Amino acid sequence: MKNIYTFIALAIILTSCESKEPLSPRFNHVFLVVSDMERSVEFYTKAFDLKVTNDNVKHLVWTYEDGTQKEVETNIVFLKFPGQDFVFELKEVDKMEAIDNFALFQHVGIDVKDIDKALEKALNAGAEIISPIRLVQTHGLELKHVFLKGPDGERIELDQIISGEF
Repeated sequence: MKNIYTFIALAIILTSCESKEPLSPRFNHVFLVVSDMERSVEFYTKAFDLKVTNDNVKHLVWTYEDGTQKEVETNIVFLKFPGQDFVFELKEVDKMEAIDNFALFQHVGIDVKDIDKALEKALNAGAEIISPIRLVQTHGLELKHVFLKGPDGERIELDQIISGEF
């Protein structure tokens, strides 16, 4: 019994000594421009269980190297999957037609455990299918994926990895 307590104490000590420093470099966020923040937040929280972590980014102050400042009014919301650090950043704009949606942004990929359930949930939240579920096989990776369209036409890829990894 003493060995069990010693093992538990050692496990607690070792796990509490882990570095809390984030990896660097690493991917931090995806930025998406949207036309209706309320609609987009409702869609992404309902379709993919993202949680709003900050919806109070309304005013920015940019300070340049020469010390000059520019103040900007904005509407930005940060969302995350529970337990994950990667941020999905949404910014509302007035004139979507002035923005080329796919100039630099092609799609956001979301790993799912069950592609059929995830697809049904996304469709119920208002997504539209761009291409049907298909099996993809390549060296070291096999997955099922489907491409969807979000509220502003943004592309979303759902991936169910069968074997291997990206």
